[in-house]
Amino acid sequence: MFTVFPTIDLTVSSWFAKDGNFILGDNVLLRGFRDYSRLLTKVIMWSMVLLTALCIACPRPLEPCAAHKPLFVLTSFFAGPVAVVEALRFAIGRARPRHLVDFGGSADFTPVWEFAAACSHNCSFPSGEAAGAAAALSLLVFVSPKYRALTASMVTPVLIFVAMNRVALGAHFLSDVVLAWLITLFIMLLIWRWTQRRSQDIDDRLSGLLRSRA
Repeated sequence: MFTVFPTIDLTVSSWFAKDGNFILGDNVLLRGFRDYSRLLTKVIMWSMVLLTALCIACPRPLEPCAAHKPLFVLTSFFAGPVAVVEALRFAIGRARPRHLVDFGGSADFTPVWEFAAACSHNCSFPSGEAAGAAAALSLLVFVSPKYRALTASMVTPVLIFVAMNRVALGAHFLSDVVLAWLITLFIMLLIWRWTQRRSQDIDDRLSGLLRSRA
């Protein structure tokens, strides 16, 4: 859709701009929400590292403390928001909305997926925050299957707001956010299918690491 109708990105970004500037760019609440979401991502990742260690050290492996679960969350965050996002940013080099001539900057607009080299670092496509928000859904692995759909329906709107917040601030285009979500969810699905088939083997091997050193 975004490649066929590239002006969608400019149109949506223009909703948050006035006289060449993003009017919410300095909004204290939105910036505070962004900073909080970044901090929360770090807390999640370090918590998963700690939980993985605790699961491995547990003398009797318990279902809620199966090491493959926090390991899946960690892998989802590293594979999507870190590895793939940064690789695409470096390869494509898309300038952020607030850096465009249309919004008071000096760079030219380039459609999504176009290798433009209009940006040398910290580029626009895809959105790291959006990818991180999507990766946060990996935490649903800790929720009972009975309540997983309900929990997902409650947290997904919040995570979407985290992602769309970046569009309002002029940091990303709509396509940066949408495709970051789709790419991350696809990667998570692949990782989970692989992990689920080998869950017992993963737990046994990780537990064996501690026993072999004892």
